[in-house]
Order: sequence, then structure tokens, then C-alpha cells
Amino acid sequence: MRHTTHTFDGSCVAFRPEIADFAALYERTYAAAYRTAYGICGDSGMAEDVTQDAYVAAYRDREKFRGEAPVAAWIQRIVVNTAISAVRRRKIVWLEPLDEHRHDRPVGSTPDALDAISVQSAMASLSSEQRAAVVLRYYHDFDYATIAAILETTSGNVGSLLSRAMVRLRAGLDDASARPSHSRPVEAGHVR
Repeated sequence: MRHTTHTFDGSCVAFRPEIADFAALYERTYAAAYRTAYGICGDSGMAEDVTQDAYVAAYRDREKFRGEAPVAAWIQRIVVNTAISAVRRRKIVWLEPLDEHRHDRPVGSTPDALDAISVQSAMASLSSEQRAAVVLRYYHDFDYATIAAILETTSGNVGSLLSRAMVRLRAGLDDASARPSHSRPVEAGHVR
């Protein structure tokens, strides 16, 4: 079933009901899309750009949505692909750990905030595909079949991505707990 929508030029286009009101779709799915982008990019500004680019792409290609998967999974696929492409283009690198007592340490940092920095640093050690799988599985709680559809791979490959990612995350968190400082991301070639 499709709903007919009038475009700015007066022509009629038919869309599936799930995306006929794109503004409502945007409002309903933006927070989850941003969290996915942030989980893959590790940078809030880049995640905002990626999320906006993904919605522009979704809007432009909305007539291609066939309803074979839930609309949220369709949006997630676009966000994941956009984020992975952005990470590859931008080449984010991680600086050596910062000393805990430096003046540029976040004011009011708590052990929980520092643990979050350790997790973010460990996530940075993963490939963008592994980060996408981890975010989709452990943050959004998607099953392997849904993640496979979003990543356009097999459920078996999702299991492999997650298994390798968890090994690297554990190693990264073990390394972080063994030292008293934390890393921060910067764009390649830019030292702050």
C-alpha cells in the first residue's frame, strides 16, 4: 500500500505509509540514528554531520524503500554506510594517552566519565564495521539477522565481527585499566 504525496513542483509521488510523512519519521528515528553514528565515529560533531547526511540520502532515495525491513532498520543501514564512509575519509587517529593531572583534563571528571573515555578509546581500536556491529547489537539490541540486513552481510559474519570486536575491546579496556591516563580522538594531522 502506498500513499500519494504532492511534491514542490506539483507532481504526485507514491510512498509507503512508513515514510510518507518524512518529518515524523525523522523525529521518531533521529536519536537512535545519531547514537549509531556517534558509536561508529566517536566524535559528536562528525556524528551530527553523518546523521544529517544520512537523512538527506534517505529523503532523496525514499521512493526506493520497499518495506521489506522495518523503516528503522532502513534508516540504520543508511546511517551505518554513511558513518563508515565518513570515518574512512576522515582518518581519525588517537593520540597517546593524556596524563590525568594535565590542565586540559575535563573539569569535573569523575571515574565514570574516565571509564567512558576508556570505552571510547577501546572502541576506536575497532574497524568501523566492528563498531557498527557492536553499536547495533549492544546499544540498539538488534538481533543478528537485523544487523546482517543493515550491514548487508550474513548473520555468521555478524557473529565473527562481534567476536573479534569483543576480543579487541577487552584487550583495550585491560590496557586502559593498567595505565592512569586516557586517549582522545583527533583528526589526522591535527594535534590539540
